Amino acid sequence: GRFVLGMSDGMGSGIDAAKESGMVVELLEQFLESGFSDETAAKLVNSALVLKRKDDMFSTVDLCTIDLYTGMCRFLKAGAATTFIKRDQWVEAISSTSMALGMVDQVDFETASRKLYHGDFLIMVTDGVLDALPLEKEEETMKEIILQVHSQAPRELGRNILERVLAYSDYKVRDDMTVLAAGIWKK
Repeated sequence: GRFVLGMSDGMGSGIDAAKESGMVVELLEQFLESGFSDETAAKLVNSALVLKRKDDMFSTVDLCTIDLYTGMCRFLKAGAATTFIKRDQWVEAISSTSMALGMVDQVDFETASRKLYHGDFLIMVTDGVLDALPLEKEEETMKEIILQVHSQAPRELGRNILERVLAYSDYKVRDDMTVLAAGIWKK
């Protein structure tokens, strides 16, 4: 009865960051499949990261857990970039100022809940996507980009958003860039 979208971004870029974030996603997936809540799963992953701590090796966690019966979506963020909800000609930003996992023993998560409706889209991004946009206008620029993209398929929506963001940075990538999009439809 629930659907989980998750994303992790290891600090830095390249192979080490990819391995770190891949391990985080894998652990989260295992804990969630075992029946743990999103918050408990994230706390367990944080403990694992603190135990194997390396200098400057931390990972963000961004989870969206959707109740498929009610349409309620719970967002759990630890150091993660803004998540966006697109509904018709309106976009809402779900932001966080919490720290990434692995930095401190007792991590504080930021959580929020929103009701999702037929036709809504969730757009999750890594910080590299927002960092490619004009400084201090990242969220507003991303909202404009999301509103300009009229794709109804999540894969195309994500691809078109990334293409437009790349155009802002003259197609120069300074950090890993990931866009994850999901559509909500009533059956």
